[in-house]
Formats: sequence, structure tokens, C-alpha cells
Amino acid sequence: MLRIGLLPACLLFAMAISSCGGDDSKSPAGDVLVAMGDSTLTLSDVVSRIPVGIDEADSVALFHKIVDNWIEGMVLADMARTKLSDLDRIESMVAEYRNRLIVAEYLKKMRVGKEFKVSSDSVRAFYDAHRAEMVTETPLVKGIYLKVADGAGAIDEIRRCVFDASGASIDELEKKWAGDAIQYDYFENEWIDWTVIADQIPYRFYDPDAFLSSTVNFETSCNGSTYFLHIGGYLPSGSETPFEFASPRISSLLEQAKMASYEEALVNALIKKAMSENNLVAVGYDPLSRKYIGFDTIKRNDSVR
Repeated sequence: MLRIGLLPACLLFAMAISSCGGDDSKSPAGDVLVAMGDSTLTLSDVVSRIPVGIDEADSVALFHKIVDNWIEGMVLADMARTKLSDLDRIESMVAEYRNRLIVAEYLKKMRVGKEFKVSSDSVRAFYDAHRAEMVTETPLVKGIYLKVADGAGAIDEIRRCVFDASGASIDELEKKWAGDAIQYDYFENEWIDWTVIADQIPYRFYDPDAFLSSTVNFETSCNGSTYFLHIGGYLPSGSETPFEFASPRISSLLEQAKMASYEEALVNALIKKAMSENNLVAVGYDPLSRKYIGFDTIKRNDSVR
């Protein structure tokens, strides 16, 4: 494989670094490193792909790798063009893929500036219409979870407050000890997916539903930490999903549906515009009605306006 010598590569890289902050629209003399046919690889192309801050040896190695990969790709592609009989099909696939990338990038940028708010009434209406279909895949819980170091003072008092879970006990816990806890979550007033809590506790819960149906207070220790859990409420797997738990997901679903409708309307508007300007002609297929119209009936733009 052709390689640019170490010293020239260092000099070129240094030249590129020294040119930073200048006029980016002007390449230094000799900016082209290698060329093949109509394609060129420039110094700025290579340097832009080298992360800032890596040491000189790694920079030089990466410089060589980028150049070598470009040369390898170009010579192999050139040879492949002479050996492949279905090059037109590949070119068509490349063009189609390029179009998909352009469209995906445009839609991504468009979505950044678009927000479709969903009313609470719409969320409630959707929930009421589909509540029978929305069931929990895992248990849902309400409660208190706290993790403290084994050496923490007043661990007996902490246990008492968590397991009692009364308003007075929680006030005491939060005023005196919660601030020093490694983790503290109070979720007595909202449903939480059980796996969110279980994943934080180093204990194997073989049957979550069986555990939760028979447990109110739980404690375990591992690797210098003690874990306290109070179960204030529990919904078993397969239960109807509560509205307050389902509503954020419903909102997201409805917002996505609004975005999809907007994008469909945009596409239809662009189709109409392209047809009115004779850039798109419906011959055997009507893109607006999405109907096959037969090749014996040529439907031109002036007949569909």
C-alpha cells in the first residue's frame, strides 16, 4: 500500500494545524494529497477527521490510515467497475440510498423545530377508548427506596422511618438522613415500573409478583451498602395500566401521530406542486389517490389540477 512518509505527513499535519483559524475557504498550496480520476483527497479532508487532543504519534498513524483507506477504496472500486456486469443496478441502489439519507436528514432537522402538543382531553379520550388493551407487562409499585453505607450512623432509625412510611417518619427521614444516603427515591404518590427499582438492588427477585404480593418491607446488604425498600402499593403483571402511568406514553404516541400526519400532508403538497410544474407526471399511477390508472390511460397534469 502506498504510504506518505512519516516526516512529510508530520509536516503536512503541522501545516494544517498552523492554518487553523485562518480563511477556511482557501486551501494551502499542495492541499491535494492523492487523486484518482475526478476524485481527490485533500489535506483538509484528512485533518478534519483527526480528533483534536490526541498525541502526535496517534495523529500520524491515523493520518496514514485515513489516506490508505481512501486509496484502497478507490482502486478496489475502480477494478470492481470493470468486473461487474450489473453496475447500473448498483448505481441505482446508491442513488436510492443517497436520496433516503437526504430525506432522513431533512426530516430530522424539520422535526427539531416542530412541536405538536396534545391536550389532556385527547390523552384521556385515547386512554378511555383503549384502556382494555393496555395492560402491564411487569408489576407496578409505589413506595420508598433508600440505599446507605453500612457505616452510616443511626441505621436503625433510618430503617424505622422507611418501614413506618408515615408522613411524620418521612419528614424525619428527609430532614436528618436522606441527604447523606447514596440513593433515595420517594414514589408513594406515583406508579413506577418494578424493574426500575429491582435493577438497583443486588438481590435476585425470582418471581416479582410473588415477592411483591407478600412483602411490605424489605432489607438486604451487599458490598458495604444496605438497601431498604417499602412497598406502599402494588399492581401485578397483567393489570390494567393506570392512567397516570400510561399518559406520558399516550402523549408521545399522539404527538408522533400528529408529526406523521404533518409529514404526509407535506409530501402530498410537494406532489401537487411537482405535478403542477410538470416535474412529476402520472402515467400509470396516480400518486395522490395512490391508485393504478393503467398504462392505456395517460393522465397528464392538466387533467388532475
